[in-house]
Amino acid sequence: MRKFILLILTIAVGTGIAVSAHAMKPGLWEITTQMSGAGMPAMPAISGAQRKQMEAMGIKMPGASGGGMGIVVKQCVTKEQAEKRQPLQTEEDRRQRCEQKDVKVSGNTVTWKIECSGEQKMTGTGSITHQGEESYHGESTFNMQDAKRGPTTMKQNYSAKWLATACK
Repeated sequence: MRKFILLILTIAVGTGIAVSAHAMKPGLWEITTQMSGAGMPAMPAISGAQRKQMEAMGIKMPGASGGGMGIVVKQCVTKEQAEKRQPLQTEEDRRQRCEQKDVKVSGNTVTWKIECSGEQKMTGTGSITHQGEESYHGESTFNMQDAKRGPTTMKQNYSAKWLATACK
């Protein structure tokens, strides 16, 4: 279950900084992702110490009443990545063989499709709308078929803001 959630989080962050119609500022970015979905497995019970540890890493766990899961990560965008407007690829993206396809730019909005052909096969769509070179918001939807869980759809809403020139 944790592997499943981490896979989705990793792909979300990687696709969160996608090909852009606008130049992005290189440097440190903060990306906030809120996830929800039909067919997602229920979160296992965790101790208070485990919850605090996850929250210290920027992961907001759903409460007892359910709800979506949120994560805040900081990501360094190099000058070359910002200039090339290329998607950031994580090790998990490469391992899962995720590829963005059918990338389209219209004004300050970028849309794409994604296909992952690795161990966890999935397809999805996404979009990002930039508000200048220091922020954006977007959404994506991933669909997967799991032998144990059946069909799962994961929706993400994300926003990002540029924090600083230097990455630490």
